[in-house]
Amino acid sequence: MTSRDPRVPDWQALELSKTWADELDLARPSGLWRFLRSIFGQRRQVVVDAGHDLFRAIPKYALQEFHNLPNGNYSSRIARGYITGFDRAMLGSMHRIRQEIAERVTDAKAVLDIGTGGGKLAAAVQSVGVADVWGADVSPYLLKHAATDNPGVSFIQAPAEDLPFTDQRFDAVVVSFLFHEMPPKYVKQALAEAHRVLRPGGCLLIAEPSENQLLPVKLASLLTAKGWRHWYFKSLASRVYEPFVMAWHKQNKPAMFAEAGFELLQHRDEIPINFYSLKKRSTT
Repeated sequence: MTSRDPRVPDWQALELSKTWADELDLARPSGLWRFLRSIFGQRRQVVVDAGHDLFRAIPKYALQEFHNLPNGNYSSRIARGYITGFDRAMLGSMHRIRQEIAERVTDAKAVLDIGTGGGKLAAAVQSVGVADVWGADVSPYLLKHAATDNPGVSFIQAPAEDLPFTDQRFDAVVVSFLFHEMPPKYVKQALAEAHRVLRPGGCLLIAEPSENQLLPVKLASLLTAKGWRHWYFKSLASRVYEPFVMAWHKQNKPAMFAEAGFELLQHRDEIPINFYSLKKRSTT
């Protein structure tokens, strides 16, 4: 941590307003119905405390009910359920990719996890011995849970496209399942920001959903573990609301990374995760 780093809020002491999703009484038929209607019904803008500084800082594109979650990522109860439920739904894939990413940055002194969510990737990075680990996200509810679960990581509220860090602050930047939830122009801005805060030669590691999971599943393949996983993740992807995911899949990723100043070192596409290892190119 340096003197020019952003201030880390006292997330433990910070009181966040309850949203309608926190007030739902799932033991009552009316509450359960409203919960299910939000999951399976038409998506809508989330309801937040517009007068609170933490909510005024949220980009408009992020104020949606991503993943069919009631009030999106802006509810203490729903955010907690998402943190645990997402890993279960991904059948261990997220745990494995987090461990791989963490092992690739063991030599780094300072690492930033952009779109940290519940902080699990940041925690994995810290667990391999990186002393200076930061996590940034736009949801104060997710951040409060992340800080509670991982007290050794510095968590701040910040969008990926506007990071409050000085140039060349980090040795590595890691991103997990974030860019497909952003409009393309903001993804490009986020890549520019990642490039700015990385030191020369620093690495950018990205894990995003594989577009190949959307391909048709051959009936005969269902008899194999690979085919069954393909069917499962295709079904999951078709039922989860993510408004910008198809725009992400259509992007020419190598060209976009090169334009942002990165050299693509490795690309691995396995259902359900696309993995990219990149290096910040030297300007000399």
